[in-house]
Amino acid sequence: MNSSYQKKKQSVFYIICFLLLFLSFFLNLFKVIPDDMYTEYETFVESLVVGKMAKAEKDGVLASAGFPGVNYDKNLVQDSLVRANVDRVEDMYVRDNIINQFKLEQIKYYQNQEKTPDNYCVYVSHSGGQAMFYYYVQKLLPFDKDVRYQLLRALNCALLALCFLLFIGWVYRNFDFVAALVTFLFIFTSSWLVLFAGNGLWWSLWSFFAPFLTMLLLLEKKHCNPRQVSNVKILSWLFIAFLIKLAFSGLEFISTVMLTPFIPIVYYAWLERWKIKDFIIRSVNAGLVTLGAVVIQFAILIVQLKYLLGDFSAAFQYLSDAFVKRSSFDNSANVYDAGDRFANSDTLSFLWNNIIKDYLRGDMYFWGFAPSSFQFFFAYLIGFIIVMALVLFIITRNSLERKYNAIILSTMLSVACPLSWYVIFKEHSFWHPQIDYIIWYMPFLLLGFTIVGVTLSKLFKRAD
Repeated sequence: MNSSYQKKKQSVFYIICFLLLFLSFFLNLFKVIPDDMYTEYETFVESLVVGKMAKAEKDGVLASAGFPGVNYDKNLVQDSLVRANVDRVEDMYVRDNIINQFKLEQIKYYQNQEKTPDNYCVYVSHSGGQAMFYYYVQKLLPFDKDVRYQLLRALNCALLALCFLLFIGWVYRNFDFVAALVTFLFIFTSSWLVLFAGNGLWWSLWSFFAPFLTMLLLLEKKHCNPRQVSNVKILSWLFIAFLIKLAFSGLEFISTVMLTPFIPIVYYAWLERWKIKDFIIRSVNAGLVTLGAVVIQFAILIVQLKYLLGDFSAAFQYLSDAFVKRSSFDNSANVYDAGDRFANSDTLSFLWNNIIKDYLRGDMYFWGFAPSSFQFFFAYLIGFIIVMALVLFIITRNSLERKYNAIILSTMLSVACPLSWYVIFKEHSFWHPQIDYIIWYMPFLLLGFTIVGVTLSKLFKRAD
């Protein structure tokens, strides 16, 4: 009876969590962010997917080497310099200018409100897998284009809600209801998650968490039923999860996502008392699998660029320049960098003062229901998580259960995931604060929320 009641309780909790997350992501129903921010955020990249679907409808899904982009009329380009250089795909000024001018027109082309122009500005940093997927899915739907678009958004939001539900479920099973509830509340009230979730079809934020969740849930299953899950099965599913991530979100935040599967490995290595040799072998195998998926993604990009640019040497050169541009402030690689402002960009002091500090003092909550003057920096929450981790360590130091130290250790190490992007791709982090805050959640803050929940649960029990 107790077991049946417990299962019903869990099921009701999961259903409520999913519905609340979905409604928040899809409609911003609870005003976790202001409505104007919800509707206007990153319309730039949203247009690339919708523009690709309009292009596919007109010229086929493999037109322009399959890359996402925006449709435009060259004669309507307002900047004469841009109009003279529209064929230079590597010129970010040209690309950004065209996309900004025509980004709001793409939905009109997709919905057949206006005829799709012949010119097409490609976005070559992404292979466009999500645009192709959404294009084929919407072709199967027996509705008009406006309804199809909204259903695609709903699918994207539902997948993200499901991802967080899977993580909350893991917390519930491995700790308790209070820990799961606190974790849910933190996720539910996180402005950045709603901001990215509601941003149309581009980000597919759920794909960034797919490798982490795959490793976490399979290692959990192996922990409970060792004979049912082999190491080969875990690596196979991890490979598939990475391919999905790369198809839907390309190489965005790639260093962060590549590190996330190692965090569950750390957790279960400590929990199960793995030998150092076993830990190294499993970590190396996971690393090779993730690297293999990335190599495949690079190969796809090279083939696409070859068809777009004409030869492989141009394709390799573009990717090389793109890496240098994102990882350094080399003026020859980035037209936006100028003067002596970045002369010391390779020093630790520059990294700390111009990037890390900015991402610590960024505003974490910008609720639509709170006064605009309200601010809560990421540094505050991170500091709170560290304090709660210390409290948890103290109150469980005599516990025979290793899961408490395991969650503390894995959480503290998981900060390497977001920091890897801020450090390696510091140029991107410097210029894109409007998006790069999201990687604090991958999976550092998710585990931090769990730390808070577990600590509060233990304190409540001690108070009884």
